[in-house]
Amino acid sequence: MALREPRADTADACSGLAGGVGRRARAVPLRRHLAGAAAGRGRLLAAAPLPLLLALAATTTPEPVTVGLGGLALAWLSLRVQRLRGAACAATRQRNNLARLTAPTVARWVAETDRAARRPGWEQEATVLFADIRGFTRLCEGMAPGEVAAFLAAFRSRAARAIEAADGFVDKFVGDEVMAVFGVPDAAPGDAGRAVAAARALAAAMATWSRERGQAGLPPVRVGIGLHRGPVFIGVIGAERVEFTAVGDTVNVARRLEQMTRALPCDCLASEAVVRAAPSGGARIVAVGPVRGTRTVLRLFTLRLDPAGTRADRTDAS
Repeated sequence: MALREPRADTADACSGLAGGVGRRARAVPLRRHLAGAAAGRGRLLAAAPLPLLLALAATTTPEPVTVGLGGLALAWLSLRVQRLRGAACAATRQRNNLARLTAPTVARWVAETDRAARRPGWEQEATVLFADIRGFTRLCEGMAPGEVAAFLAAFRSRAARAIEAADGFVDKFVGDEVMAVFGVPDAAPGDAGRAVAAARALAAAMATWSRERGQAGLPPVRVGIGLHRGPVFIGVIGAERVEFTAVGDTVNVARRLEQMTRALPCDCLASEAVVRAAPSGGARIVAVGPVRGTRTVLRLFTLRLDPAGTRADRTDAS
């Protein structure tokens, strides 16, 4: 008996069925791997990142599924990049906000140093500068509170520029007074010379500002500056509200020297330790005795802050 030829549509159906069976057969290895990972038999596969799993699946699945998996991988990578970019922007914003509250060098140190390592603090040699505006109360007479705030902001911006240009950091502003430290958070030679340079730069900034104010009919601005060098304790102090600062007798003496410029005929008073460490300071001895409020006996020197101060005769500190 003769057999009839199979119909074309029947052959196509059989072919399609065979193709489907083949695709399902090729998908079996992927399902087996994933099932094994879930059961603990394929720990390496289970720990693999999503792009690697998608690439593995693409080798065992038909082309349309491969295209879909590729799109899923791209979407995952795009989301990952967005998250990393957001984290980087947040870190940058945090550093910028911190830099507005403290010196840039300290902001970087706080941001890059482990919290536990910052807590203990340390002791080292440093040079401390104090400066405040002479006759601040008189200058502010008749000013509205907003005008006083603007005046202080103008002073602080000029003081910060002068100090940071000499690689010092502004420890704090208190009213019309500024405290700066040189040689921290990393001790470096020459910090006394940089402190003297900052004092001169601050005096020059006040002179320029006074000329600008004079053109507007306003009185000039003068500052008194005290400089002392010695051991200080550096660290983050506080509990809930913390402050990166320098403390110790050296800080107290520097502030007393700044206050003594009101009674002595000078704008800058420096201790012998500063004069010895910065021999080109153009110093002249003005007093020998105890510093008010302390038992420390010092030889005190006045520093000329105008450019001629660098050429002034200097009394030997030895």
